[in-house]
Amino acid sequence: MYTLKSIAKRASSLGTAVAVLVAAIIPAIPAYADALNPLTERSLTLSSGSPGWSYTDGSGNSTYAPPNSGANGRQTGNTFAFRVSSTTSIKGMTFQYCTTSAGDCMGPGDNAIDTTGGAGLHTRETNAAAIAAGHKTSDLEVKTGTSGGAPAQVTTFSSKFDAATGQPSSAANVPNRNNTEGNFIVLHKVNLGDNWSESTGWSMDANVKQTIGGSAGTVGNDTSTGVANNIRLTNSTGITGIATGDYIKVIFFGTDTNYITNPGSNAFFVKLNTYDSATNTDFVPGNSHNIDGGVTVANVMNRSIEIQTKVLETMDFSVGTVDPNTLTSSGGASSQLHAANGNSTHGVCDPVVPGLTSGTTTPNVLQMGNATGEFSLETAHTYSTHSYWRLSSNSSAGATVYYAGVTLSNTVGDQIDAIHSGDGVAAAPTKGSEQFGLALDNGSDSTGGTHAVSYTQERTSGKVYENGADNDIAAIDTSGLTTDGVIANASWHAPKLQPLDPATNYGGGTGNINSDYATVNTTFAFDNNSNLIPTPMASEGSDVVDCVTGKVRYIANIAATTPAGIYTTKVNYIAAPQY
Repeated sequence: MYTLKSIAKRASSLGTAVAVLVAAIIPAIPAYADALNPLTERSLTLSSGSPGWSYTDGSGNSTYAPPNSGANGRQTGNTFAFRVSSTTSIKGMTFQYCTTSAGDCMGPGDNAIDTTGGAGLHTRETNAAAIAAGHKTSDLEVKTGTSGGAPAQVTTFSSKFDAATGQPSSAANVPNRNNTEGNFIVLHKVNLGDNWSESTGWSMDANVKQTIGGSAGTVGNDTSTGVANNIRLTNSTGITGIATGDYIKVIFFGTDTNYITNPGSNAFFVKLNTYDSATNTDFVPGNSHNIDGGVTVANVMNRSIEIQTKVLETMDFSVGTVDPNTLTSSGGASSQLHAANGNSTHGVCDPVVPGLTSGTTTPNVLQMGNATGEFSLETAHTYSTHSYWRLSSNSSAGATVYYAGVTLSNTVGDQIDAIHSGDGVAAAPTKGSEQFGLALDNGSDSTGGTHAVSYTQERTSGKVYENGADNDIAAIDTSGLTTDGVIANASWHAPKLQPLDPATNYGGGTGNINSDYATVNTTFAFDNNSNLIPTPMASEGSDVVDCVTGKVRYIANIAATTPAGIYTTKVNYIAAPQY
């Protein structure tokens, strides 16, 4: 779960601070100009949703997992986007990563703590030591190199970026991993339909900013991870000529020497502040230099009564191979549901699970191909498999789900061609030609429909072309949901994608893939750039995301000339809610 936080007073309907004035009174202290108008439409998109200890591809090596790629959670990039509420020139910005959305800040992470030294002398395992020991833990850490590898602003915007999207125009134009082309960029535009322009002259550094009770936390008493969790951007000129409502985007690219390591588990939040100063000592949320997003609401009135409340941002995102809504809960501890997730009863929005049993040795691993031939592909048939993702968020401005990955590849570098040359344009499966693609299997109701999950599989006697972790399950277990009281709950609905809509080229996964089974009526796509520039799969821009479910179907075909070998891939799904 990843959420961009501003701890200033929220202006959205999901997070408001309400002041009730008993009488008309002159403020006892000054309120800074924009303390009541925080940054709006703010979002954070990660280049990878993997934990920091997971940084290899589907074959367990780094061939297709370079920095800033979907498979690499150790060397990630972050993209921040927001709209300003002030006309003041921005000369400083800070991005503070914390375990909570308000109050004290502890750096996110789950590395081990050694308490043998006694109170005040505890030590914490470093990310490098955890990786070397094979521990599946990591602390969020902002790494900044030195000398030629130090942080630097990207200088190739006009030649390598698409001004309309503010992103590199192709995977080849992502800044070099060796940091020779910089690792961050600051962009600005006035209106939604305008092109982005680069704001130059920015410098970046990172420091440890972790507090407990208002004082600096320490590793020795377990109140700090001891690693950098706060990014600072400074510019003596800054972004000038700003109008209220202007759009700002800040992109941090992961490189070999400059990157952000994801925490190993649990949620993290980012507190975003802008300043009218380029001096680090002025970066105090709520002070006179804080423009938008300060820590203090600054509307305290003399002899007034203030009542404030907050609805904090939430997000749940799960990826797996089995939808628990299809599993029976009858039998309690011996039921399908209990075997899969340890629960004896269904919940209103249970996360999808990595297998039919919680002890699955290879969770979230799917086999595709002819089951009688050790799941091998054939030129005479198209084969498929499927997985699920489920997203809930109280983000009032919707959310987007992206995918990132490479086509099926073996360990010596052979690859099965991505469908339609990997240009991201949908095409029908064609047996006998190399193809790898994916699409949402959420029905065909593309206009005003619910995009309900389709549990139908292309499996009949003699024509078993689809294989999943849930082969024996063909529908929602309504009897179990009724017994557990889920259907009676007003918040429950059948698994569907609505209010998200499939992105162009990714809504055609429901139907038939083999002509000898039935008329082929599906289309699939795959974007070769997705591993470095995640590709949108489904999105919604104006509504809360209420327990949406995407079923992703994957297909593969081979040609007679496809080299033999064991082919794998690792597809990463990334959710980006917008508040």
